Amino acid sequence: MRYFFRVEYDGTSFGGWQRQPNAVSIQEKLEHAFGVALRTKIDITGAGRTDAGVHGRAQGAHFDCDQEFNLPRLELSVNAILPHEISIYNLCPVDNVFHARFSAVARRYKYTMCLRKMPLLYKHVWKIFTHVDWDLVMQNATHLLGRHDFETFCASGATSDNTICTVTGASLDRINDCIVFTIEADRFIYKMVRSVVGTLIDIGRGKISQSMAEVIESRDRFRAGSTAPACGLVLDYVRYPVELLDESK
Repeated sequence: MRYFFRVEYDGTSFGGWQRQPNAVSIQEKLEHAFGVALRTKIDITGAGRTDAGVHGRAQGAHFDCDQEFNLPRLELSVNAILPHEISIYNLCPVDNVFHARFSAVARRYKYTMCLRKMPLLYKHVWKIFTHVDWDLVMQNATHLLGRHDFETFCASGATSDNTICTVTGASLDRINDCIVFTIEADRFIYKMVRSVVGTLIDIGRGKISQSMAEVIESRDRFRAGSTAPACGLVLDYVRYPVELLDESK
């Protein structure tokens, strides 16, 4: 039987989502907690492999298990075992054709920047104290919309040669003294969002004279701006077809 769940986590002290030999990962902690609660080895598959220091609000994941168990009780047990930085919710059975990664139809990221020193948020924002033309940033963010080859923003170490993504949403909102950049697409390439944010800010600072459209069209990594720090990035939501996953039940 296959089961789905959402994961929320503060990625500050973790080496990223994916299990790895030299750092503690979100996946490792989840597999340990489920393994203890179910007294069997559990393999967790996530919708996306967030980098070290990146956070998650509604990451999607699944696992297979033939045991019978009480879903609410298992959710409580797993959350009790997990460290305080990680929590699961919406644990539910799904059809075996469902796949947390390959069934996803859209992913939404949010990147938060703050314009003053904010001690309560310092682990979750990029602090920007220099002048930025935010109107120019927003104008250039619209160039991200549509289907493009985003090779310009693909960092070394990517595991896929496919750099084409369809961006369905890109917006900038000011919330008190924070600027939140939201982007949604069918898929993202390795470190794409952080590279896009860094490039937008460098355009707004006047460090890059080209428009975002010209930067994308160049398909040249050296035309991109600096990579924004991981701390401000959150995998905000992963969307699935309702016929495969109906979380309203």
